[in-house]
Amino acid sequence: MIFVHWLLNFTFLFRIVDMTKGYDMKIYFDMDGVLADFDSMVPNSAKLNHPSESLTPELRAAKKRFWQNIEKNKNFWRDIPVITGTNQMLSTFQKYGELFVLSKAPGANKFIGGATYAEFVASEKRQWVLKHLGHFFDDAHIIICNVPKGAAMNPTQNDILVDDRPENIQEWESHGGRGILFTKSLTHKQMIQQITKQR
Repeated sequence: MIFVHWLLNFTFLFRIVDMTKGYDMKIYFDMDGVLADFDSMVPNSAKLNHPSESLTPELRAAKKRFWQNIEKNKNFWRDIPVITGTNQMLSTFQKYGELFVLSKAPGANKFIGGATYAEFVASEKRQWVLKHLGHFFDDAHIIICNVPKGAAMNPTQNDILVDDRPENIQEWESHGGRGILFTKSLTHKQMIQQITKQR
């Protein structure tokens, strides 16, 4: 019985090692807008999905109300649906490198609850990934940061960021990484072609 238990554990570990064997590439996926369908939870949020400093005073005030309305919904983060096609996308990318989630938590100044609520959001994001996509990401492959992603990771040319915000791609590439600007119209084949043609 002990031997069978050991053999099962060994087989599981071998599968994990084999999944990334020979890969020198790490592929980081943004969460909201790439894996999680954030916009479906908050209609008309696209006009606020920009850095606050680029918005008019009226839109900055609207963005603050937007985040505070989310704060009132305790189940908001756990109820976000998975974007259609995500499992197929991750299955495809898994053949090319080691997969990570890399998500930036909203700043504490956006919320009435401040740092306490920001920490809650980071925890909820992690739990969301484990619940919906735990077959691709374990806890060690989920990174929630509170600074820009390139600054947090110091990427190389073997580090790919898939993100739906152009400014995040630009910041990542300025630190030495490579980026793919995600849109729902971009096919998995096109995304892979972007990776392979840049190498």
